[in-house]
Amino acid sequence: MVTAELAVGLPALLLAGLLAVAGLQVAAAQLRCLDAAGIAARLAARGEPAADVESVARAAAPRGGQLQVARAADLVSAAVTAPVHLLGLGGLLPAFRVTATAVEPVEPAAGSR
Repeated sequence: MVTAELAVGLPALLLAGLLAVAGLQVAAAQLRCLDAAGIAARLAARGEPAADVESVARAAAPRGGQLQVARAADLVSAAVTAPVHLLGLGGLLPAFRVTATAVEPVEPAAGSR
């Protein structure tokens, strides 16, 4: 009797564990994108050079992340998008894409630069 329950229960536990790890990977990538977007928006709002904004944001973003910074009137927005390959299986499983956006007001001293 125990063998049948183990044969059904063990794969279910393994699948639940893999799904939990995959969920943590997606959540961690989302948080890194959010941090990178916030950093990029703050630096751009202060009037830092675009190359500095991009290099610092890329260092904070997940691998393969793409940064877009836009300025409209007195607001700067930064969006970071990155692929997440679940469980490190890039070719076997489809990749998720996570995106985070941050908006900051332009600092008065930055507008005159």
